[in-house]
Amino acid sequence: MAGEIVETRTLLRRFAAIGGAAVIALSALTGPGVGQEQPGGSVGEQIMNELLDWIKICNTDPKSKKEVCIVNQELRTDNGQFMASVAIREISGEERKVLLIAVPPGMLIQPGLRVQVDNGKQEQAKYSICFPNACYAEMVISDATIAAYKKGTQLVLTTLNQAAKPITFPISLKGFTKIYDGPALKPAEIEARQQTLESELQKRAEAARQRLIDEQRKQEAEQPAQ
Repeated sequence: MAGEIVETRTLLRRFAAIGGAAVIALSALTGPGVGQEQPGGSVGEQIMNELLDWIKICNTDPKSKKEVCIVNQELRTDNGQFMASVAIREISGEERKVLLIAVPPGMLIQPGLRVQVDNGKQEQAKYSICFPNACYAEMVISDATIAAYKKGTQLVLTTLNQAAKPITFPISLKGFTKIYDGPALKPAEIEARQQTLESELQKRAEAARQRLIDEQRKQEAEQPAQ
């Protein structure tokens, strides 16, 4: 199973609009002021919402010659910081479907995590492997599970932090049916999404840095003269 996760991560890095430099840029956007409203922010928010919506990407496995498709969604803070992600992995000609889940490192591994649609029954997913930026869990899902996702409003992930306290990550299911049943993104579309996302992230990073500079200058100006 760990091999499947590595292959899926490779596919996402190569073909998803949230891959490569965009992931690095997203991870770098931290700090309390990054997600605040800014001039023209509503347009920026709309762009980000569209770019971080459910996506479907497919690629042919060079070894098996079978088509591998990933339907992926990420949960990020307003400033773009990674929180969690889910990816449904399907291989042409095979009935087996796998839900791959990524959460930040630092969670208790042994209990695994729980997955549920809205307030429905919780199902357990076991962690398989951890990388410096995320830990991955997985569970086999069925057509009935997909049907539940199509009817639901959010996919709720619950895991335990190192203090054994539950941490919940709600993944929106809005638009899932359309993306799951629809065609995969074409290479040109993926390229365009990545370029747009990187451009928007750069604007946000620059705006965040400027706000920090302005705040620092304001604090210095308010300090009494010695």
